[in-house]
Amino acid sequence: MVKKNKSLILSKRTNLEFVNLPDCEQLELAANELDRLVQTRFSGKTEPDQTVKVYFDICENARGFSVKAAEDALIFSAPTALEIIYSVYDFAEEFLGYTFFEPGVDNLDEFGGKVELKTTGWLIRNRVPALEVRGFIQEFPFSEDNYVIGDWMVKNKLNYVETWMKFYDFIDQDLIDFYRVRGITIESGHHNFSYLIPAEKYAASNPEFFAEIGGKRINPSSSKSELLLSEQLCTTNPQLREELVKNIIEYGKQHPEVTNIALIPNDGFGWCECDECSKFYDKNRKGELYSLAEHVYLAGEIYHDLVRYVCRRLREENCPLNVTMCAYINYCYPTKDFYLEKGMTVEMANYWRCINHTINDSACPVNSRYAQDIEAWVKAKRGGKVVIYEYFMGINFYLSLPMIHTEKIFDEVDYYKNTGVDGILTQFHLPHWSVYGINYYTMANAMYGKKRSNVLKKMYKALFNDDAAEGKRFLNKMDKLVHSAGKCHIPYPYSLFNRTELKDYKQMHKLAVKLYEKLPRDDFRRDLVLWTEYMVRFKSFFDDYHAGKAGIKELKAFRKWVEKICSKGNVVVTDRFMSYTDQILDSLAAGKKWIHFGLDWEDAYVLKHSRGILSKDA
Repeated sequence: MVKKNKSLILSKRTNLEFVNLPDCEQLELAANELDRLVQTRFSGKTEPDQTVKVYFDICENARGFSVKAAEDALIFSAPTALEIIYSVYDFAEEFLGYTFFEPGVDNLDEFGGKVELKTTGWLIRNRVPALEVRGFIQEFPFSEDNYVIGDWMVKNKLNYVETWMKFYDFIDQDLIDFYRVRGITIESGHHNFSYLIPAEKYAASNPEFFAEIGGKRINPSSSKSELLLSEQLCTTNPQLREELVKNIIEYGKQHPEVTNIALIPNDGFGWCECDECSKFYDKNRKGELYSLAEHVYLAGEIYHDLVRYVCRRLREENCPLNVTMCAYINYCYPTKDFYLEKGMTVEMANYWRCINHTINDSACPVNSRYAQDIEAWVKAKRGGKVVIYEYFMGINFYLSLPMIHTEKIFDEVDYYKNTGVDGILTQFHLPHWSVYGINYYTMANAMYGKKRSNVLKKMYKALFNDDAAEGKRFLNKMDKLVHSAGKCHIPYPYSLFNRTELKDYKQMHKLAVKLYEKLPRDDFRRDLVLWTEYMVRFKSFFDDYHAGKAGIKELKAFRKWVEKICSKGNVVVTDRFMSYTDQILDSLAAGKKWIHFGLDWEDAYVLKHSRGILSKDA
């Protein structure tokens, strides 16, 4: 019988004894991690003379995971072994003083020796996810960094990675196993028409597989291209459809560990205009401003017809792969009589969304339209799933412009849960973690039903220690700077810099320096100084360029500075910044005005936004 009023004490004297531990990779990981975290928490411990028994109880009918302390015992219970791992990490965060904010770093509070746990009642009880699918979109090759990423994901209960097929080609078995043990599904796909039907294999032998534009078949780019814009397939061609089915089935056989595969058009537009394909659209029915599709006709019907056909054929061939499709630009919402059957997932891309409003704010002319599409997809579910494809790092080129989404994400998760959405994925990168890690950390916690106030309090404490209140004010001021741009804001440079003042960025830099001077050994505070200086320099170049005072010379100087700081902190994804500014240099050299990335149709939307929904007075 458990003695009442006696606490379980964890201290330097504690030795953990795992009782009846089954032969299971996931439970072994849970045991090793609990032991490591306890040992690290009480580092410098002497020979232990207190034994605490640890029980891992798998109960398939349990509602979520739970943790209970008894006299000289800890009981972790869950319906699955994976959730036992989750319970260990939540126990470490909530009772041992850890915060798993940054990949590769276990932040640990510097409080005193022992930890006293109550032995009556539950420490954690019946914790369940708010959303089923929780994860990242990886737009870079697999490397040793993925072990750090996968470790962070399981600590924060993320379970899904979407990546390009061209990157999955080079993943090794050890990493596949590492993700599998941590319960992380890897979807192979992304924009993959060009991968499944590569130009180098089919362009010469089967030109009819590729889109016809202006009466001629396109000369398709290589599947190795980094940015495929406006090149699609002739999706109504019967032989092309069967080739897609055959190649997907073959891919599944070559990669039996893959359960989820995408069928997603190449990025951009360029749909086939042959006689058969043209039957699927009316060129007078264009897209809408919110999805950057006013200049092109809607392609939902032709894309959905292809997806319907391929999924049916895969079922007929007894192919077990689940198929992911995309809702994006000019194919954002479900067309008539199209349904998400079992084994199908749509990833709804809230592309160029407004970050000054929640996604379901009816007062926002951009986000309210995305919300309509999301709700339409949920109504189209017949056993399938709806997952949100997000950009909690801004859009396009990972330019490290401010986006403080830590409060809104909790409201959005509540909306998604209540609406019937199944999950959220976001693009991310490691090199900008000090800028956007706050979004990723709060997103992960919100998706597992954590309380907003507790998560934010813990995060500010982990990031700023005794200066948590000042750090919180700093981030709130940065958020107010973004909101000062106007009612709506889509996070590309023109939207922000055209409607804000340089003095505000300089003030943020001063605040960052002040925080850093209080604790100059702190890497995160150093990164805030670099980040704010980066924005001062970016804004200064923007202002000087538009005043006719800056051009190629000044941009090259800015680029040189960015290259220098990148090795010093987690602020800028340098190769993406260079790719973006390469295009600016090309535009300036050609005498073309810099608006965004030099694409005429995209620049036209930027200018239209500036006159309408993104005007300062809107």
